Amino acid sequence: MFNSFTNVGMYTVEFQKRGLPHAHILLWLDSASKLLNPRDIDKVISAELPHAELYPKLAKTVNAFMIHGLCGPARFSSPYMKGGRCSKFYPKIFTLSTTIDQDGYPCYRRRDIGIFI
Repeated sequence: MFNSFTNVGMYTVEFQKRGLPHAHILLWLDSASKLLNPRDIDKVISAELPHAELYPKLAKTVNAFMIHGLCGPARFSSPYMKGGRCSKFYPKIFTLSTTIDQDGYPCYRRRDIGIFI
């Protein structure tokens, strides 16, 4: 998918509340490797929960490390609650396809395929 990178500009590593590190990385891609449309984006990014029967290790890992606790009406005292709503904007709405908004940011595909954690 990616032919070449023109520059790896910036990165930071921070630690989440559970103590696990994660990285924010900004890459400048060669023009031949840019993700120009939703189909390109879907080839490298997924915002959907993995199917536990098809990908048991991945589903277990996502559930253990990438899902934050209850918030909203289920738990107003959650640290994610700001001004009466989840600061991470959950729950996300379901959408059948990835789109690119007017500012050029992707709104990732999140199909309702019956998976719930």
